Amino acid sequence: MEALRSEPVAEGVAPASSVEVVSKVLSHNSSHQFMKSVGIKTPASSKSSSSNESELREQLAAEAAAAVQGELDELKKKSQEAEEKLARTQIELEEYKKLTERNTKEMEETNLILKKLLSLHSNASSI
Repeated sequence: MEALRSEPVAEGVAPASSVEVVSKVLSHNSSHQFMKSVGIKTPASSKSSSSNESELREQLAAEAAAAVQGELDELKKKSQEAEEKLARTQIELEEYKKLTERNTKEMEETNLILKKLLSLHSNASSI
């Protein structure tokens, strides 16, 4: 244990704490029950470590996929709403065009009637 404590430390790196040194020594001596009792996590074996790592990677991948799927669903919903709004706007535009055409025809008819009335009035005045 003293050997681990007195190992040279690279410049700018903090020396290992007493807890870290004790953890390393006890993990090598397989006295895991003591470490669990005092609340120190023992280093996992390489098999369980890689298993945990792969489980964590799978969990992260699943969470990322769920997040992406949620965003995709939200974008699809917004896209559908925008398409529906565009369809309603196009229908309204067609209705306004028809209304404008009808008003233009009515105005032309009214102008024609007014011209006839004015021409009749000017003919009657000249007699």
